[in-house]
Amino acid sequence: MNNRLIAIIVLFVAGLAVAQSESVSSEPTAAKPAPREHRGFYNSVSFGAAYNWYNNSKEEHDHYNDGYGKDYRNRDVDYFEYNGGTFPTYEFKFGVALANLIAFHSVFNLGFYAGTIDYGYKEYRVFCDAKEKCPAKVTKDETKEMESSDGYNFRTYVGFGSTIYPFRDKNSALNGFFLGGSVGYALFATMISGGSRDISFNSGTAFQVELGKDWWMNDHLSLGVSLGYARTGLIWNAVDSHDDDNVISLSFRLTRG
Repeated sequence: MNNRLIAIIVLFVAGLAVAQSESVSSEPTAAKPAPREHRGFYNSVSFGAAYNWYNNSKEEHDHYNDGYGKDYRNRDVDYFEYNGGTFPTYEFKFGVALANLIAFHSVFNLGFYAGTIDYGYKEYRVFCDAKEKCPAKVTKDETKEMESSDGYNFRTYVGFGSTIYPFRDKNSALNGFFLGGSVGYALFATMISGGSRDISFNSGTAFQVELGKDWWMNDHLSLGVSLGYARTGLIWNAVDSHDDDNVISLSFRLTRG
């Protein structure tokens, strides 16, 4: 009788342990996220079309003596205005998603743009007698009117940001809608085809924002579309009117997590 009672107790305890184990294992974890929820490892790959425009400027200073009694002080200011598009542009995000609500991730994107660039320059020059000191402010001497040429631009961005999924109800039509943003650093370089100015380049701190919608393909993969905007404040600028870089994009994305 005692043996039977002990056996029943052992079986009962074992059953409770198995039930508890199954209950715990069914809870979402970083290693085993819940189906169709944003938890654990997060990875998103995007490609699409983008349009880039910027106003860039740079300046060069020169101060020298020609050895014949003349002192020179020059200041050249170059202006660049670019418009171009690309397909495809690529973007990669890696990070972690929490509570089926928010993902924190790194961001890296790049694109090769083809378009047109308008460029010109203003040259400021002063001539002084070598026995005198040239004034610090040079006077306007020559202006090169803007001319247009083909321009091929490489642009890249590295940053860190987050993506928010505010609608957590899986039965809602808005489930999968997201808002994202990041801050980072952007760099571009434009080759000018057949121009007297060979290259336009600059960099600066930047931000990106995007909104879009994901649709679950299976328990852990979703396919989506997003509209994005990015802006860079250029650090090497000669004039305030030419110190910004902008991109708008329409992308398709595959997301894991």
